Amino acid sequence: MTSPRLLPALALLLASLGAPAQTPPPQAASAPAPAASAPPVAAAASAPAKAADAPPANTLERVQITAATETDDGLRRRQSVAMSVYGREELDRQGDIDVTDVLKRLPGVSMDGGAPRLRGLGGGYTQILINGEPAPPGFSLDSLAPADVERIEVVSGATAEYPGVAGTINVVLREPPRTLQREWRSNLNYRALQPGGSTAFQWGDRIAALSFVVPVSVSRAAQATHYEQVRISRTPGGQVQSQAIQGRDEGRSTTAQIAPRLQWKASDWDTLNLSAFWQHGQSRNASERSIVALLGTPWATARDEASSAAASDVRRAAANWVHRQQDGGKVELRGSWQDTERDNALHYDSYRADGRLLVTRETRTEFGEERAALGGRWTQPVGDDHSLVTGWDVETRERDELRRIWDFGVERLDSATGLPFAARIGRTALFIQDDWTLSPQWGLQPGLRLEEVRTRSDDGSHAIDNRARVVAPTLHLNYKFDPKGRDQIRASLSRSFKMPDLTALVGRYVLNGNYERTETNTPIAADSAGNPQLQPELSTGLDLRFEHYPASGGVFSIGFFYRQIDDLIRRGIRLESGMAPDITPMPRWVSRPMNIGRATTRGLELEVKGRGEEWLPALFDKDSGVNLRAALSLYRSAVEQVDGPDNRLEAQPPWLSNMGFDWRIANSGWTVGASLVLQPGYATHQTDLQVAHRSAQRTLDAFAAWKVDRFSQLRVGFTNLLARDNVASNTVEDLDGFSAGSSTARNTLRAVNASWVLRF
Repeated sequence: MTSPRLLPALALLLASLGAPAQTPPPQAASAPAPAASAPPVAAAASAPAKAADAPPANTLERVQITAATETDDGLRRRQSVAMSVYGREELDRQGDIDVTDVLKRLPGVSMDGGAPRLRGLGGGYTQILINGEPAPPGFSLDSLAPADVERIEVVSGATAEYPGVAGTINVVLREPPRTLQREWRSNLNYRALQPGGSTAFQWGDRIAALSFVVPVSVSRAAQATHYEQVRISRTPGGQVQSQAIQGRDEGRSTTAQIAPRLQWKASDWDTLNLSAFWQHGQSRNASERSIVALLGTPWATARDEASSAAASDVRRAAANWVHRQQDGGKVELRGSWQDTERDNALHYDSYRADGRLLVTRETRTEFGEERAALGGRWTQPVGDDHSLVTGWDVETRERDELRRIWDFGVERLDSATGLPFAARIGRTALFIQDDWTLSPQWGLQPGLRLEEVRTRSDDGSHAIDNRARVVAPTLHLNYKFDPKGRDQIRASLSRSFKMPDLTALVGRYVLNGNYERTETNTPIAADSAGNPQLQPELSTGLDLRFEHYPASGGVFSIGFFYRQIDDLIRRGIRLESGMAPDITPMPRWVSRPMNIGRATTRGLELEVKGRGEEWLPALFDKDSGVNLRAALSLYRSAVEQVDGPDNRLEAQPPWLSNMGFDWRIANSGWTVGASLVLQPGYATHQTDLQVAHRSAQRTLDAFAAWKVDRFSQLRVGFTNLLARDNVASNTVEDLDGFSAGSSTARNTLRAVNASWVLRF
């Protein structure tokens, strides 16, 4: 017989499932009254004397259950591997103009030429993904507005699914909402030259089993920088020459994009996701230089100027089908197609000291690439302790490129100009990993990835066919001091790899224009060429990390990493003879990428963030509204085949630090904050003859945001307030000890932006 205490709860459950509530059977009314500690609802149902005061038996009060949105730190804590998640709160924090402004403030992320690096390692060591797939060629993250992004996932180190040597940055675009959402964002900014701005509208809704989101955005940017350069070299005859150059670069760009996404929940077990992406960009750039001789014979060119116009289109379509199984398993199939086109036209004029025209040149470059990919994932629980994930990826890329040059209207057919170039890249990957719960405290994740890449290209005179295979096992261990995981240790051993990119493999020979083909050049003015024999770089890694998550939110993390990289690829300069007889008959100095040997890198990473009163109780009162964040990373690396000191991996700084705060001012709707990024100056011995120097970086950003109401807010942001000049120099030592090179000081730009967000 059903207990009288269970009848009201049973009626509530039936009502929530849509079944009509049943009145208690007759014997229930005569059952003994419940104890005084019984719930009031049960007591009312069993007390006929109070029936007049209680609602009818078949009428229940509405109960609404809401779940709090999980925080970024909560998601991070639950991961089986070391991964940080940065969601909408972080993306909206300072009202940034583009995603790269967000990335440069994240712990362990540094920026180099607009490209993000993890652990100071770029150039392919850091894997950049958009929705889990490689970013298209030439795609720049600064073309993505933070409003288009749902979250940013930063995976520290390699996994079977994400094999980045330094780690992976995965930018996840916004998903279709479950309810009606309309959002309009507008931004005005000024960096230099003229004001810029952007506007974006996003409309999302759900109609029965269909949900969709349509984000549309348009942006306009303009900037201008000045630079001063001093360079020194010598002629083939041995005369030393030096010049001082002053220049100015201007750039204007317009970008429009639309990225609709549709989700159809066909059943409780099947979901179909469709998405499209189209981005069109146009840019116009202009530059001018004046050249003054400091030493030796003056150059024939005393002044030059250039202007260019470029247009680009990125089109992408993707489909994803997810089937959930009753036993908790999941099957996912996905396919995508992507097309990238770029067209660039450049006009160049150079003048003698007396103002006479020396050279007028037209350059036209056409680039196109198509990419098609298929992939699958199968997640299958095995008992109560294992969750197996297996997957496969097949990808093909076809690239076409043509560069043509006309001097005084006459087309040049030398070097790599005027020759069409075609390449085809095929990639196949298989992986498997097991999330193994050894106990409530111990977790283990072994994994294995197999990958093969084949590259074939032809430019009419040189054909290459390169095939590379790698086997990459990984092992991740996670120990939680308590079941909630507020204190845990992560450790991993991994084998990862970096495939050589197409530009490094292709054997196209490009002459240095400072020397005629009938002359022997110098190391500082070397020709450039690819190397079809390049092999992948293989990395063996160790990661250790301790994480503490306070109950009030935030995180404290300290970690150590080590990487040994074999078959390191680096450009070297050598004197070659007869390597390109159809282009030049003379021995020439040539810069080529090559596998030179082994390198090691290690580092210590510290991160702290959370409420001010949690970390500095002496300075902040309870409920101060202040959130603090700070990170410090120390890096060391050495290339065995290059003599020290400073034989570090390219562009890896000795250390990197960032710190910041945001303060929600009570009862005002205002939030203010700032962040500071510090990086020292350093030198890098690229080879025994080549040295590069970079100056220190100090970047200070600040913002103020006013939440007018729950539908609208205003933000004002200030970027690069210190505006320190960037100084970079490169030197190449000749065989007799003479050092040629150049040093360039370029100003950086302050920026101010105001953004308005309206939700309706």
